[in-house]
Amino acid sequence: MEWWVWRVALAASVVLIAVATLAPYGAIDVASMPPRWCLVCGGLWLTDGISNVVLFAPLGLALGVLGVRWWVVVVLSAGFSLGVEWLQSIGFPPARSAAWADVVANALGGLAGVWVLALRRWLFPASWRVAGRLAWGWAAGVVAVFALTSAALGPRSGDLERPWMDGAQVARYAPSPFPHVPGQAWYGGLTDSVSVNGYATTHRGTGPVIIAVSREPAAVAMRAVLRGREVERFVVPIAFLHVAGDSSAVAFVGEEDVAAKLVVTRRAWDWGLTMPTLRLNGVFAGRSATDPRPVVLEAWSAADTLRLSATSAAFTGSRAMPLTPVIGWSLIQTVFSIGGTFELLAHICWLAALMMPIGWWGVQAAARSGRALGVAMLWLWVGAAAMPRVFGVAPIGARDWVIMMALLAAGAAAGRFAAKTRALRHQAE
Repeated sequence: MEWWVWRVALAASVVLIAVATLAPYGAIDVASMPPRWCLVCGGLWLTDGISNVVLFAPLGLALGVLGVRWWVVVVLSAGFSLGVEWLQSIGFPPARSAAWADVVANALGGLAGVWVLALRRWLFPASWRVAGRLAWGWAAGVVAVFALTSAALGPRSGDLERPWMDGAQVARYAPSPFPHVPGQAWYGGLTDSVSVNGYATTHRGTGPVIIAVSREPAAVAMRAVLRGREVERFVVPIAFLHVAGDSSAVAFVGEEDVAAKLVVTRRAWDWGLTMPTLRLNGVFAGRSATDPRPVVLEAWSAADTLRLSATSAAFTGSRAMPLTPVIGWSLIQTVFSIGGTFELLAHICWLAALMMPIGWWGVQAAARSGRALGVAMLWLWVGAAAMPRVFGVAPIGARDWVIMMALLAAGAAAGRFAAKTRALRHQAE
C-alpha cells in the first residue's frame, strides 16, 4: 500500500482520538465523577480501559507501518494522551474526568497497534498444519469469550437466595438505610408504591423508593406506580434494590428523559465491565412534572432475560432482551447500546471479528486437510450450545446462528481468494 495512504490513516486516527476525547459530549454527572487522576476509576474501569486501547490501536498501527519503533509509538501515544487528559483536567471539554488510567490504557493501545502489525505474517501460515492450529485455537478462544460473557451476565454474588433451603437462606427485604441513591439524582416525580418480589411499600412523595435485601435474589420482579415525571434528561432512579451493606444496584427502574429504563448489575460490574440496559422509549412523552395520571412500570430481571413494560393513559408498551453468550460487545464499550440506532451494526462487527478468522485459517488448512474447518466449527457449535446449561443464560437465537455461519463462510471465501491471489502473484514474480 502507498505510503500516502498510511499518512492519511495516521491523520484520521489523530482526528478520531480528538473527537472522541475532546468533543463536547459524554459529560459525566458531578455526583458520578471519579476521583481526578485516578488509576482505577469508577465502576466501569475495565470497560473504559478496553475502549481506550481500541481507540489508540489505529494510531499505533499507522505509526508502525510508517517505520516508527515500538517504544517511540508507546511514548508518542502516552504523550498525546497526557495532553488530552491535561485539557480535560482544566475543564475542556466540561464535565470530563482526567485519569492516569486513560494514559496507561492509551499507551497500551498504541503498543497493541504495533503488535497487530507484527502478527501480519500469520495471515498466510507457512503450512496447512499451522493454519489448522490457528483455526482451532481461534475457535477455542471464541468459546472462551462466550464463556466469559455468560459468566459476566451471572449474579454478582455466589450467595444467592435459595427458597428451598431453611428460612435463613431466604432473602429478606426492608426499607434501605440510604436516604437517597448514592451517586444518583433525586427523582422529581411522585412515587405511590413499589413492590419487589412480593415485598410492597408505599411512598407517596418525591424521591426514589430504596429497598435493601439481605442476599442477592436470583431473579427480580419489580413494580412501581408513579405520577408526574422527572424533568432532567439523565437517568434518575425511581425504584432501587440493593444488597444490605452494598450501594450498587441489584436492579433499578428509572427515567431517562422520556424513556423508562431498567438497569441491573451482575458479575460484570464487579469485573469493571458495563451491563446491558433495557430502554423503553416514549413512556413519559407529553407528560408534565405534575401530571396526575398514574404510570405503572413492571420489570423482570433474571440470568437469561431482561423485560420492561409500562402502562398509562397515554402509553402501553413492553420490551424484552434475551441475555445470550454473543452480546459480549455490549459489556466492553459504552458507545453502542442494545436497542440503539447502531445495535445491529455493532453486533455484526463483533460476530465478524469472532467468526471470520476461523473461516480464513480453516479454508487454508482445508486445502490439505478437510478436518480443520470442520473440527473448528464443531468446537464452536458444542461450546456455544453448552453456555446456557452451564451459566443459565439464554440460548443463542436462530438469527445469530445464521449470521455466525454466514460470517464464517465469508471468512473462508476471503481466505481462499486471498491465498489464490497471493500464489498467483508469487508465480508471476
